[in-house]
Amino acid sequence: MATDEEFKLMYGLIASIKSFVARLSPMELKEGFQSFGTDKYRLHFYESPTSIKFLMTSDLAAVSLKDLLMQIYLIYTETVCRNVLVPARGRMIDSQMFITRLETLVQQSPHFASKS
Repeated sequence: MATDEEFKLMYGLIASIKSFVARLSPMELKEGFQSFGTDKYRLHFYESPTSIKFLMTSDLAAVSLKDLLMQIYLIYTETVCRNVLVPARGRMIDSQMFITRLETLVQQSPHFASKS
C-alpha cells in the first residue's frame, strides 16, 4: 500500500473514532479520545489548538503519551511554524532541525527506552 493511501486511511480512522467518541459521551469532552489499543500496539493521538494532529504508535505498556505528543507539538511550532523556509502545511516536513530535535526527544523518552 502506498504511503499516501496509508495516510488517508489513518485520517479516516481518526475522524471516525473522534466522531464515535463524541456521540457516545454523555457530556462534551474537552480533549476527546487520546489513544486506543489493539492486541499488538497502542495508537496515541493529540490534536493541537490549531487542529494539527499528531499520532504515535507504541507497545501496549505505554498507557498515555499525551505529554510527549504535546512536547512534539512545541518542537513543531518552534522549528516548523516559525520558520519561513519550511513549506506550508500539508506537505512533508523536511526541516532537519525538527527531525533532529524530534529524534532526540523520542530517544530520551522512557516510553521508548530500549529493552534489554
